[in-house]
This record gives sequence, structure tokens and C-alpha cells, in this order.
Amino acid sequence: MIRSTLALAALLAALLAAPAVSAQSIRFADADGGAAALAGNMRAAAGALLESVRGEPEFSEVLRGHSMEDELLLRADSEERQNWVYWPAERAGLEIDLMHAKHRALMHELLWSALSAKGYFKVLNVMQLEQVLAAVSGTGFPRGIEDYTLTLFGEPSAEAPWAWRYEGHHVSLNVSVVPGEGISVTPTFLGADPAEIAHGPLAGVRVLRAEEDLARELVNSLSRAQRAAAVLEGDPDYNAEHGYTYAYDAPWDLYASNILKARGEWDGWKTQLQPEGIAFADLDGNQQAALLALLDEVFSTYRPEIGGEYRQSLNLEELTFAWIGGFAKGEPHYYRVQTADFLFEYDNVQGNGNHVHAVWRSRAGDFGEDLLRRHYAQAH
Repeated sequence: MIRSTLALAALLAALLAAPAVSAQSIRFADADGGAAALAGNMRAAAGALLESVRGEPEFSEVLRGHSMEDELLLRADSEERQNWVYWPAERAGLEIDLMHAKHRALMHELLWSALSAKGYFKVLNVMQLEQVLAAVSGTGFPRGIEDYTLTLFGEPSAEAPWAWRYEGHHVSLNVSVVPGEGISVTPTFLGADPAEIAHGPLAGVRVLRAEEDLARELVNSLSRAQRAAAVLEGDPDYNAEHGYTYAYDAPWDLYASNILKARGEWDGWKTQLQPEGIAFADLDGNQQAALLALLDEVFSTYRPEIGGEYRQSLNLEELTFAWIGGFAKGEPHYYRVQTADFLFEYDNVQGNGNHVHAVWRSRAGDFGEDLLRRHYAQAH
């Protein structure tokens, strides 16, 4: 049985008492200036990194015939901005492998400016899984913790919108900063392969265990009637399109992704994924607390000035939880939690149910689109 703690009960009470606000209207302009200070720290960290790659080229740049500045800094309106990639691939940005130690240290300062301690170490642990894969993978994909990139979209500024992305296999952090309006962090993607390390000195390590265990505990706590509402039938056509067959017809990958999709299909999830499953109001108190604990795990990837505002914005009257797949650990499974705007989607199907993909998205606010609309509307 899932037991709610006093902290979860307090969180539930606070959320229920808070006014319902659409996620598309979030503004991180809190009265104590905490969010503004966070944006300032982020701008300073990004600016320091950018300055470190300017000026006289490093000897490594001369020898290799490349420019770290040109690779790090792209236009704010670059088409690469929405081309986020979470599989092993060539991508825009400055690779860690090409950075000197001083640049890597500044890169970590930028990550630290946005992520919570939990989120920061979760990202590092996802990266470390590349070392596990490198020893056993023969697929031809590049493997290694140096195969991650940082990209700045626009000069870090206190007046003009800018953004940054940290990305590599199973990590895609997309942070948009719109002065005077706020900060957006969607899409945020984290994955884990293997979801649980089976052999060696790290056997048993599960980097994204909370996202899996909390949801499984919730679905296993549902009554027969509740489960009838929460558990959906799989979509065999979605898998067959790519030649896959999985138990329960659990989806081979996330719906809200751009993998193997034409550019015009990248936003199809916004209409395809209508709220389904069991409504928050149809859960009992312990189950509601469990669902909020799961969402807290998602939001607390970032510092509270960011994650806390997203959490408080949720309209619980719209919130639904849906599950596809097996209920036992090790069985392929998929779930999503959503409102009209918010979506958290989780898939553990590949690799015999030992390969996690998870993404947090906003229909109106991905890549700071809602913030940019307000910014340009006010500017004109």
C-alpha cells in the first residue's frame, strides 16, 4: 500500500488550495526576486563560458581547424533550436570532447545554475551509463561521456531572449530565458539504458528508479474499477509502423518525440495525445499523494524557482494518469500524466523492459514559445 507522508499531505493541501493556472501563463517573477536572481546567475555562467572560447584560438582549434565559439554560439532564431535529439547522433553545438578543462568547468557551472542537486546528479549518472554501454554495445553508435554538446542560441542577455541546450544520448535539456517574462525548460528529456545495471560492480543501479517505482506503486494500488479507467489498450499500428512488436502493444517509443518523424510531424502529439486514463479526482487521498510525489520527481529536476512554479501551476481538475503494459517489474510498460497543457510521458519497453525514455513537455510553452509571444507582443 502506498502511504502518504506528512510532507506529501501538505503538498497536496497546498496544491488543492492554489488557484488553477494554465502552464502557458507561468511567469517566474516572484516577489522576492529569486527567479530573477536565478536568471542572472544563468546569464553570468553562460556569458563566462562564451567569453572563454573567444579571442585568440586555442592551439587545439588551430590544429583541428575548428572554432569553439562558432560551434557554441548559434543565432537565437536558428532552425536547430527545435531540433532536439536524444539518441546517439551528430548534433549542433560544442562537444565536451573539444573543450579544455576550463571550458568544461564553466559548462558545469551553467548546468548547476538551472538544475537542482537531484537533477544535476541524475544527468551525470545518465551520462555515466554511456560507459556501461560502451563495454557491451556493438551497434555502431558513438558511446562515451564526451559525446555531449552545449549550444547557446543567442548571446546571453538581460534584454533580449536567448536560450541554451545541453544534449547527448538520453539527455536533452532545453532552457529558454525571456527577460521580463520568465524561463522555460521544456522539452526536458532523460533516459536510461540500461534502466537497471545487471552485471559488474554497479549491478542493481537504477538511475531513473523513482520515475518507474512511484508510477508502478500507483497503478498497483488501483481498484479494479479504477484500473479499468487508467489502463489503456496499446496501439499495435504505432509499433508496426517501425517494424516492432512488444508485449501489451506498449509503444516502442514516446509519442511526444521527433524520432524518425518528418519535421511537419514533430508537433503531432499536441493533438494526438488527448487526456486519457483516470482523473486525479477519482483517486483516493493516498493515490493522489502518490501521483503528486511522481510529479514532484519530475519538477524537482530543476531548482525550486523553476520546478516549484511549474508544480504550482498544474490544474488538478484536468490531471489524468494513464498506463499501458505489465504491472510487474521487468515487464514492458508505458505511462503518461497530463493536463490540457502539461505532459510527462514515460516509456520502458525496449531492451526487454530495461531501457527508459521520459520526456516533460508543454503544448503552449515548449522552447519558451508562450513567453516569446508575450515578449514580442509587448515590444510592439
